[in-house]
Amino acid sequence: MVAELIRADETLLERVTERQLLYRGRYMTFEKDAIALADGTASSRDLVVHPGAVVIAPVDDEGRLLLVTQFRVAAGGALLELPAGTLDVHDGVVEDPELAAHRELEEETGHRAGRLERIGGFWTAPGFSTEYLTLYLATALRPAVEGRLAPDEDERLLLSRLPWRDAVAAIEAGLIEDAKSVAGILWVARILERGPA
Repeated sequence: MVAELIRADETLLERVTERQLLYRGRYMTFEKDAIALADGTASSRDLVVHPGAVVIAPVDDEGRLLLVTQFRVAAGGALLELPAGTLDVHDGVVEDPELAAHRELEEETGHRAGRLERIGGFWTAPGFSTEYLTLYLATALRPAVEGRLAPDEDERLLLSRLPWRDAVAAIEAGLIEDAKSVAGILWVARILERGPA
């Protein structure tokens, strides 16, 4: 399988020959890229360039996931989600995902993790976006009291605790529709189902 992917990379290679910046936003930029295809023909791609993000699956000692509900303008309503956030960029340097995961967990849930484990990652929409999400499992949770990081100024969040099996059922019932949360919850459910190694 790996050899097939390497051959596909060589056969399907697309090279950026020109990059046109269309718009620079707070977290992302929009580009139109001129592309040279592997067969010598030319094309173009519209891209959303994003620094990446983290998603955290916090599981408490009772096997409950800490989830947040927030209003999402693009979705036209409130969504139940795993805590997550964009990687900060300072002077062109992108924040370490593990540091971002600790920060976002505390800001969005008011908890700190005694143990944070990277369990995977995925591209959110590789057809048009460079955003890559790193998924963490957070356990040994404790309330952040002294020096607690607060949510961003424009964030309004409601915290919920849901047994992980109920979270899976909520996905199946269409109550959790946020893609990063669906992927994260199902990934973590497989880990929790297996139990301790």
